[in-house]
Amino acid sequence: MFNKINFRYTDAQEEKLHAPELIENAFVDIDNILEEIELPEKFLVIGPKGAGKSALSSKLQLCSKTKWNLFVSADELEQFEFNLLEKTGAEKGVSIGGAITVWQMLLAIRLVPLFLSDESVRDSNRELIDFHTSLKKYGLASSDSLISIVQYTSRRGIFSNIKSVMTELSGEKVDEEQFKVKNPAAVVESIKSVLSRINGAESKYYLVIDGLDHPIRNGRSNAGYIADLINASRLLNNFFIERKINAKVIILVRDEILMLVPDPNLTKRINDNGISLKWYDNSRSPLHTSLFRILEKRASLAGEVRSAPQLWAAWFPKQIHKRDSVGFVLDNTRYLPRDLISFFRELQRFKKSPPFNTNDVLSALNNYSDWFQQELSDALVGLVDEQVRAELPGILTELGRDFSFTEFSTKIQKQFAKSETEVESIAKEMFRTSWIGNAWKTGQDSDRYAWQHRKRSASFNRNHQMVIHAGLWKSLNLV
Repeated sequence: MFNKINFRYTDAQEEKLHAPELIENAFVDIDNILEEIELPEKFLVIGPKGAGKSALSSKLQLCSKTKWNLFVSADELEQFEFNLLEKTGAEKGVSIGGAITVWQMLLAIRLVPLFLSDESVRDSNRELIDFHTSLKKYGLASSDSLISIVQYTSRRGIFSNIKSVMTELSGEKVDEEQFKVKNPAAVVESIKSVLSRINGAESKYYLVIDGLDHPIRNGRSNAGYIADLINASRLLNNFFIERKINAKVIILVRDEILMLVPDPNLTKRINDNGISLKWYDNSRSPLHTSLFRILEKRASLAGEVRSAPQLWAAWFPKQIHKRDSVGFVLDNTRYLPRDLISFFRELQRFKKSPPFNTNDVLSALNNYSDWFQQELSDALVGLVDEQVRAELPGILTELGRDFSFTEFSTKIQKQFAKSETEVESIAKEMFRTSWIGNAWKTGQDSDRYAWQHRKRSASFNRNHQMVIHAGLWKSLNLV
């Protein structure tokens, strides 16, 4: 039975493609997120790499195929050329406001075919159909993807095409000055004017934006464009709220990427518009958390009827190295779905049926450690210098399981000629992505630890000892 449970995929895109039943029947609705995302003001879904953001996107897309009143489309911005935003008419997006108008234009154009996928909207909106036909005629909607739209709108002369669209729609000559390349605001207002007159839009229409960790692979400067995307989405969403149209842009974003966004209102955005994915909310009874509902649901698809606590008791020894076995395994993870699934995938590679002994668990964790190091390394892409990222495993192996900031700083400064401020910035990113935590002694001489994945509000303290995540020990030759 154990080996029939599907732990093959850690990527939601792969699951949707190869095992859609996992999304359909084993999706864990953490904190009722499927209801929460329907709240008008909620459009930012926040969580670390591997927290299930893309799984939410896949779930919404699959739900739209079976619900008559839900229409969902998703855009993956992995290959999005952010530099083209400038050519489209935006100022460089490193400052707030630079590309907000252009983003609104792109998103509004992208939403038109989503509305028209609803038969009731098509039947009641000749103007919207004509508008979309004109957009396609002039190449502005040749593909239902933001990537295609921005590639086309960045070309010279594109605003004359947009002018032609509006001329066809209104039957009146449009003032040339309205369509200056450096001022796409008139385009946005024209598109909004068309959208404001939509009739029969009684369903829900969601455009989901994913893949926002990829832009910073080419440098942190793209974080400004992400800030503009968030603000443009909020403005467009508010436009629909005011007109009582249940449409919105939903943005999926990693915590550490969001921290790079140069927006003075970021905290307000997170509090008012954000939904945080928190999988581990009961440290006293970890087997009763949402995290272990994943195990329970996947096992159920394979025919299991036992609960997560019952399965764990049947499969694993009660203790490992004099510690509770659940806590022992979890200490090798970030308390995230992707990590737990990866651990069970390694167990399945042994082609052995439960119960597993201590050696089985340790062997699985040893193999898991190599995957875990690569996962954390990927999380640092764009956050730290590539040369530092590549050499980091070797540096940590030399430093050992725990070390002071001074020791770390000396090593980095000597090898990469970094300033102490730059070294501290590297350490902070390592803390945010769970490479390291902090350790210190209390006044009663007891050990205390701080980890970002255990407590979202935790922050790096250079005066405390730096400790390496247990999941990395084997891959770094520290055990």
